[in-house]
Amino acid sequence: MRSTFWLATSAVALLLAVVAVLGLRGTAPPIGAILDPPATTQAAHAAVPAPAPAPLDRPPSFDIVKVDPSGQAVIAGRAAPGARVRVLDGDTPIGEATADARGEWVVVPKAPLTPGERQLIIEATGRVTGAARRSDDVVALSVAPPDRKGASLAVLLPGDPDQPPRVLQRPDATAAAGGLSLDTAGFDASGRLLLSGRAGPGAHLSLYAGNQPLGKAIADAAGKWSAVAPHPQSSGPLDLRIDQLNADGTVAHRIAQAFAPPPTSAEGGRYRYLVKRGNTLWWIARQTYGEGVRYTAIYAVNRDNIRDPNLIYPGQLFKLPQP
Repeated sequence: MRSTFWLATSAVALLLAVVAVLGLRGTAPPIGAILDPPATTQAAHAAVPAPAPAPLDRPPSFDIVKVDPSGQAVIAGRAAPGARVRVLDGDTPIGEATADARGEWVVVPKAPLTPGERQLIIEATGRVTGAARRSDDVVALSVAPPDRKGASLAVLLPGDPDQPPRVLQRPDATAAAGGLSLDTAGFDASGRLLLSGRAGPGAHLSLYAGNQPLGKAIADAAGKWSAVAPHPQSSGPLDLRIDQLNADGTVAHRIAQAFAPPPTSAEGGRYRYLVKRGNTLWWIARQTYGEGVRYTAIYAVNRDNIRDPNLIYPGQLFKLPQP
C-alpha cells in the first residue's frame, strides 16, 4: 500500500527540534594490571585469591522519560551498579533511586511536573569511588498544561554533537501508515545532515533531499532509525523524503517534510530571521549560534510575538540576539 504523509508545523513540526547540549564528561580510572608473583613465591601465595578489579563508574544515561496528562513522570535509565542516582530539573533534584545490580534505575517524582520547558540531567554517585558524575546527555522536556492532554514532548539531546537527537516521548498525533516518521533533522558542526525517526522494526528506508539520494537506514528492533548524510547540494530549503521499502524494493510508505536552513540578516545592527515551514526555536538557535539551548535567548527578546515557545509559525519575523 502506497501512502503519502506531509508533516505539519504544529505538534509534529515541534519534533523537528533539537540540538546537542554539551554535558560534563568524566574519564574512567584505568584498571591497574595485576602481575603474577615470582615463581619462588607462587606456592606461598597460591591460597590467596587475586583481588577482583573494582568496577568502573560509567556515566549515567536516560532510557525512558514519560509524562502523563496530570504531569506525573516516570524516568528510567542506567548507571554503575549500586550508584545513587539523582534526577535534576536544572539544579533542582526531583527524585532519586539506587541502580540495581544490572545498573538499571527508575525514578518517579513525588510531585507532578508543572507545565513548561525544562532540561533534565542525571547525577550519579558511585558506590565504589564515591565520586559524583553527571550525564553526558540532556533531556529537553516540554510539559503540556492539563488542557492539552497528550501534548508533552521529551527529546534526548546527546552529549556528542555528531549524534542525532532521539525522541523519548512525542505529542499524540496521527502517524503515517506503518508508523513511519521523521522526528528530528539538523546539521552538525561539520555541516552533515542528521536525521532520525521511527518505522517498523527492521524496516529498510531510503532517504532523499528532493530527488538527491542521501543514503539508507534500517530501523532497529524498537523501530528507531537514524542516519548521517553529507550536506545536500542545495542552498535553499530541502524537501526531505523517507521511503519505507517492501522486500521487492517498491515503496510501502512515504513521508515528506520541507526543511529550511535559517539564514539571518542584519538590520540596523540587529539580526532578524523570517520563520520558514518546519522551523523550531531550538533549530534556529542551533544554526545561528551553534547551541540549541540558546533558544531561550530568542524567546526572551520575542515574548510579545511568541505565546508558546513550542509553537512558531511561517512568516513570523524574530529578532535574534547578536552572537
